[in-house]
Amino acid sequence: MMFKDYVAVVTGASRGIGYATAKALAKEGAHVFAIARTVGSLEALDDEIKAAGGAATLVPLDITDYDALDRLGGIIAEKYGKLDILV
Repeated sequence: MMFKDYVAVVTGASRGIGYATAKALAKEGAHVFAIARTVGSLEALDDEIKAAGGAATLVPLDITDYDALDRLGGIIAEKYGKLDILV
């Protein structure tokens, strides 16, 4: 697992490049914080990540909500103490 113990934040994770990137990082061992506005698509992504043995935290938010992004950063810092990958 190339990204074992890595922490990744992937924006636009509900479809397209973001979706594929989140799946690939999780498959390689990263814990993925998947960000998107649509909860349903994030849940589908989470199902695929879990089926492949990966781990994700779903974050339904709009990345233009800077206060929410600040809170997310605090949560990641408190729980993991680092962020390795930002997409």
